[in-house]
Amino acid sequence: MSDQQPTRATARTSGISATRYILRSRLLRGAFVSLVISGIGISITMPQITLFLVDELHLSDAEAGLFFLTNLTAPIAGYIVGSFSDRAGSRLLVFRLAALAGFVGWALMAVAMQAWMPFAINAVLLSVAGAGAAQLQAAVRDELNRSPTAADNEVVAVIRMAMALGWILGPVIGAVLGALIGLRPLLLVTGLSVLLSMVPLIGVKTSSPLVREAAPTPLRRPDESLGAASDSSAPAPAASPALDAPEPTAAPRTHSLLPLLVFTGVYVLIMCGETVKLAYLPLYMDGGLDLDAGTRGAVIGLQPLVELLLMPVAAMLASRFGMTRVLFVGAVMAVLAHVSYAVADLGDPPLAFLIAGQLFMSGVIATFGVLGITVAQRLVPSRVGVASSIFLSAYAINAAVGGFLGSVGSAWLGMPHLFWIPAGIAGLGAIAFLALAAFVPLDGRKDG
Repeated sequence: MSDQQPTRATARTSGISATRYILRSRLLRGAFVSLVISGIGISITMPQITLFLVDELHLSDAEAGLFFLTNLTAPIAGYIVGSFSDRAGSRLLVFRLAALAGFVGWALMAVAMQAWMPFAINAVLLSVAGAGAAQLQAAVRDELNRSPTAADNEVVAVIRMAMALGWILGPVIGAVLGALIGLRPLLLVTGLSVLLSMVPLIGVKTSSPLVREAAPTPLRRPDESLGAASDSSAPAPAASPALDAPEPTAAPRTHSLLPLLVFTGVYVLIMCGETVKLAYLPLYMDGGLDLDAGTRGAVIGLQPLVELLLMPVAAMLASRFGMTRVLFVGAVMAVLAHVSYAVADLGDPPLAFLIAGQLFMSGVIATFGVLGITVAQRLVPSRVGVASSIFLSAYAINAAVGGFLGSVGSAWLGMPHLFWIPAGIAGLGAIAFLALAAFVPLDGRKDG
């Protein structure tokens, strides 16, 4: 009888839209609002951080650029925090502790008087805070495992849209606040926003993720689909015991972190050019094309708006055609985006190529930003906390790698030809993605 319970749970939620599913869950409602608040808070400061290091701590431009290399500690912090989350019995406890670490980190940054302090704070406290924030994504996966829905991808997309919405609003607010109150108080505002991100989740409790580990996860769906395909030769109920029978022997396979690490590396190859673009495309539009501030802002602001529209589309396409195909299209769009930037000086007008590049890049983030976290969690279903933290640490690694590539490329090739470098790296990422997909079922099912 117990093996029928997941089926009944799925039946109750399979016809529910992603929005209704989220509205019915206090955890998911709180996670959505929390991610909007934290997204606004972090994006208020990140575009201003190098300005703070140069103006307030009197570092050179080159020295300020080294700040982002401290992001390389993020995967280590992600593994430690994620492992603790998987064992602690409460994702939200880890999230709250990490939020406190984030507040302390940003508050210390605001009063830092020595040049080394921001580097140490980012390497330790803020890396821990970022890894802890990833546990909200793990909590979302726990909820989806506990109460499955056919709108799985769409739910993740809506939650991911909360982060995108925060990053759309934050830079605008940060530019205004920075001019009004100064850079140091702005850092303190970021710390306070990290604290405020805990408010929507006050009183929300979740059961231990270790208890839910036995619930059906997407990696077991290949067995279900194979059972369904052989309906003509075997009765349907025979598939239910298969969910429980292989559990003792199948579980160890899910503990290997190698596919997760490879997938995260592929994501870095595909996405590291985004940091190059954010740093150097505005400079090229200003100095190389002599575009006015309004036009530059419109080009840069176009991408996050299109991302927001494409995220639910990417989720629906993945549900219909499979994640592997949609993610590969996203990888190809990364190549096309950087090629568009690199050949902008050949265009008449060059603005057309820049807009095309922004549209392609919107597709990259809409696909990998929504589906990537789900793939990572499916690769290590018994360690969702570790999977979430390690994969999302790629954002920090992208900043470090992209900063290095931009520095080398600008000196070697100049603008806009430096974008050929991330185009080539994204191409390698697309090839690596296909190689990984050939050995690891990224869709959670076996093809053919």
